[in-house]
Amino acid sequence: MKQIRKKPVGMTIALIYLVTFFVHTVLIWLEDGRAVLGAVMAVPLTVVFAYQALYCKLQVRSTLGLHRPTLKNMVFSILLPVLLGIIFHVYLSFQDMQFLVEQEKELGLLLVSGLTVASLSALLEEVVWRGNLHHLLRKKHSLFRTAIITAAVWSLWHLPIAVFYKGYENLWVGITSYIGLLFLISIMLTYVREIGRSVIPAAILHGMLNVFYLSGGLQSVTAEQEELSKLLLYTVVTGMMALAYGMHLNNIQVIKRKSTV
Repeated sequence: MKQIRKKPVGMTIALIYLVTFFVHTVLIWLEDGRAVLGAVMAVPLTVVFAYQALYCKLQVRSTLGLHRPTLKNMVFSILLPVLLGIIFHVYLSFQDMQFLVEQEKELGLLLVSGLTVASLSALLEEVVWRGNLHHLLRKKHSLFRTAIITAAVWSLWHLPIAVFYKGYENLWVGITSYIGLLFLISIMLTYVREIGRSVIPAAILHGMLNVFYLSGGLQSVTAEQEELSKLLLYTVVTGMMALAYGMHLNNIQVIKRKSTV
């Protein structure tokens, strides 16, 4: 028991994957299982409380990252998904297709949905992936390594959705693009959580991305082409942000060196 208490991460992940597989198996056999697909989102938190809190007798509440967020991170988490969604919407409009809305006034409804239902639903996931798991991993690993591990685990956790529910004609392109996109999104979610010292901005970013960027859209290209286009756009945007962040850190280091001279 003491050894398990010291290393809960691996077993927690394994149990989350096992229970998730079981839930998806049940949903596939149900006549309208897709309608209750959201039940999968509750699996990680259920496993954490059942295994870590009840079985291992570990303190869980303090690991969830439910701290007061900073205004800067909140604003970033709201504006980035809106910007990405509008860019992708404009891109498809040049091909006489629609993605977000038919009329601009409908954007307000999407914003309200993203900030309420979608963000609260995402919080159910984030308190585990960018909360509990992040907390445990950061005890032993650097931020970058924590981000990579979490991204790998979180993106692969969505694999059944890509296989069974997305309806890709070209499975290889669709699944690779979808998992790759989630991998990059997870890295950003981890950094937002770390910099803001709270899981709340990460949940808002996650929920807003679900509404403004990860949704299937109104009228779009094939599912796999859409995923690939989203992956390419997100890669460019996050690459530019990473470059700007790296330059910012470099400037800070230069200033510190000058101040010590």
